Amino acid sequence: MSNNENRTIEYIPVTTMASGHRVELAVHRLTGATAGPTMVMFGGIHGDEANAVESVRRIVEAINVTDLTGMIVAVPVANPVAYETMTRHSVQDGLNLNRIFPGDRNGSITEQLAAVLAGIQAGADYFIDFHSSGLYSTVDYAYVHDNGRQMSEAYGTPLLYHHDSYPGSSTEMALSAGIPAMVSELGGGGQSTTAFLDRAVAGTLNVLRSIGMLPGTAVLPAKEQTVMTTLSTLRPTRGGAFISNYGPETLGSTIPKGTLMGRVINPHTFEVEEEFFAPYQDTIMVLTREEYSRCAPGDYGFMVGDGSTATTLAKEFAS
Repeated sequence: MSNNENRTIEYIPVTTMASGHRVELAVHRLTGATAGPTMVMFGGIHGDEANAVESVRRIVEAINVTDLTGMIVAVPVANPVAYETMTRHSVQDGLNLNRIFPGDRNGSITEQLAAVLAGIQAGADYFIDFHSSGLYSTVDYAYVHDNGRQMSEAYGTPLLYHHDSYPGSSTEMALSAGIPAMVSELGGGGQSTTAFLDRAVAGTLNVLRSIGMLPGTAVLPAKEQTVMTTLSTLRPTRGGAFISNYGPETLGSTIPKGTLMGRVINPHTFEVEEEFFAPYQDTIMVLTREEYSRCAPGDYGFMVGDGSTATTLAKEFAS
């Protein structure tokens, strides 16, 4: 993308690696024809979530700056060292970037990345953090917070998770500063990639309309959005072949308690090492794996919501 007065790329230095290679962040700025608020977007905080990086790229390219009110500040690859190794954590120091904000400019490589990103985020009036699932699983939901509910509603995912953000996350930092924020969790695992990317673009443009940064009326979801308050992650304690009975096509569906969801098979002996059963009376499928994938201890197996405590968006925020 070439620079002009309305679309610029700035490279912000972070640090130098032991090899002598410089670590820096590419920051895209889209300046609208009319002054207004600033929307900051991060992608790729976790390096194995490639869908998030591509979502930001497509969103930046989809915005017509002549229609834009205010400014978009987008960092498509927030953790370039983890993106290089396709890992959730930075391999250089073993840290999860999304648990150490506001970071430390005198710290390790990930701590310095967090500090630079915190400085970029400080100028935000709105904030979106784009995530996806990793290499072997697929996810479909968004976070909804009291300060940012309008964005989550306009983004349009059928499932929302109402939850205090994780300590040390970029979203927690935004919310603590009074900045309306949301987190997108779409796609991953190489499944239905185009459909998830299209939804990320359409949803974000709808968000920008809802807050007056793009012209037109935001189109709210045709169906009610389910708001979950309980979300559990089922992780294998043993590695092997992960055999899933519920693939990405079942995302958003509900299954009864006790249903066998999947199992881990020893790839050498073919013995069943571990089984996963639906934990809730009404178990909502939030993150799944396709029929076969490999797994290591502690990987994401399934994420599920408790349907018995879920509400619609209108009910959740009625008060």
